[in-house]
Amino acid sequence: MQTKPDRSTLWLGKYLSLALTLPASVFAGYLVATFIQHWVHWSLLPLAGIVMGSVAGMVKIIQEVSRDGK
Repeated sequence: MQTKPDRSTLWLGKYLSLALTLPASVFAGYLVATFIQHWVHWSLLPLAGIVMGSVAGMVKIIQEVSRDGK
């Protein structure tokens, strides 16, 4: 017999993933930009990757939080 997870466990999983969304997005943006920098040779590309990763992470967090508000 399988038990149904309680509401606090579901809440913890959802918001823990949101807490990791922004750092993971920033790190992914930095890695992709650093990888591309080897061909482009533009020294500010990793910074641009960090900014783009931050924006993407914030957009995802706002989408998830606004979905909960409905």
